[in-house]
Amino acid sequence: MRPAVILRGVVVLFTSGVMLYMAKNILFSEVKLRHMKYFKEFTKPKMAVCQMEKRCPDDQFPFKITSGAANIVGANICFNGQTLMSTVKNNIGKGINIALVNATDGKLITTNFFNMWTGKVELLVDFLKVIKPSTIVLLASFDDPATKMNDDAKKLFTELGSSLIFSLGFRDNWVFVGAKPIKGKTPFEQILKNDKEKNKYDSWPEAIEMEGCVPRKKD
Repeated sequence: MRPAVILRGVVVLFTSGVMLYMAKNILFSEVKLRHMKYFKEFTKPKMAVCQMEKRCPDDQFPFKITSGAANIVGANICFNGQTLMSTVKNNIGKGINIALVNATDGKLITTNFFNMWTGKVELLVDFLKVIKPSTIVLLASFDDPATKMNDDAKKLFTELGSSLIFSLGFRDNWVFVGAKPIKGKTPFEQILKNDKEKNKYDSWPEAIEMEGCVPRKKD
């Protein structure tokens, strides 16, 4: 047998071996990469919504509400990962800020704010009267929420679940989550009283921050 033929056979065998080795390694590398990608996707933690510290079950909506600070820093209402009202969105005002969302799908219905120092409380009363069933009500005060508040408005807030509305005073900070309809009183309500001896900002208390999980309404 000629040396050239033997050499050609060796080259063919060597080339075949190298190709087989490379194919095997590439195949297993792809499998490994797919496995690693799947593992990373499977174990990747859910991102926090509304910058909340806690997570909510799938059948509940997360929310985070921050009242205004003095008459300088505006209120903020975040719901289900979306900022509904804030200074950046330019849809807040001094007084009472309210966002209404659908209790079933969590979609925003409307937002509004009511000046409780120089405004007309009748506008707030009219707004509260036409809230439809299956609505979640989110509220944050800014500056003064109480001066123009009357009994009609207070009664409507109690029907939405408030238990603290009758203790609300001048320049108190107030955050609230209620619903229509609601059984009993909401667990999501806080008031920080305006007390010059305890206030953080001279004539105003410090801001209130409240977060939690609101059950979805099932059809």
